[in-house]
Amino acid sequence: MGKKEISLLQLDVLREVGTISSARAATALSEILNCKVEISFPEVRLIPLEDLNEVLHNPEEIYFVLDIALERELEGRLFFLLLPEQAKLLGEELLRRKIKEPFLRDELFCSSLKEIANILAGSYMSALFDFVGLTVKYSIPSLGMDMVSALMDFFFIYMAQESEEVILVDTRFKVKDRNLKGFFLFFLSWDSLKKLIEKLGVNNIRR
Repeated sequence: MGKKEISLLQLDVLREVGTISSARAATALSEILNCKVEISFPEVRLIPLEDLNEVLHNPEEIYFVLDIALERELEGRLFFLLLPEQAKLLGEELLRRKIKEPFLRDELFCSSLKEIANILAGSYMSALFDFVGLTVKYSIPSLGMDMVSALMDFFFIYMAQESEEVILVDTRFKVKDRNLKGFFLFFLSWDSLKKLIEKLGVNNIRR
């Protein structure tokens, strides 16, 4: 079984998980934001790492990046990318106040983003791990801001050692009347991908 086949199976799993987890995450975010929240995962794609530039567009564009490590029975990294102006809107809804630059010096704002990322990632990961019956620990997100060019350098240096492809989960929010969008970038180690296949009980993958 080749890497491409495993990646395609993982993509199918992530599509299924996205449907399950979006309802959980929307309910949890609605409670802490005290307003209606709609979340959808309209697109899940398997793309070569070098094509990620086309998704993120401008190499000088800056994103908030939340980095979550996965451990125990599955190992890997989960990244959540959000444009600063959209992160600002979410933070303002949670904190009930205006957010001013520089964003990373506002500790309450950073904590609010981590809490939101925990809810999104927690809902997604819980759905995945329930689906495959594995015990996985995920870390509290680390938060930073960086340009697309620097992010791509990081992914090629560190993530490409495990996989030349990335699972992109296009995540869309509707908070009150505001439409927001973020990206999950999902990497699993090669051994973890094989373990996922075994847990799913799939021996042959077809296109």
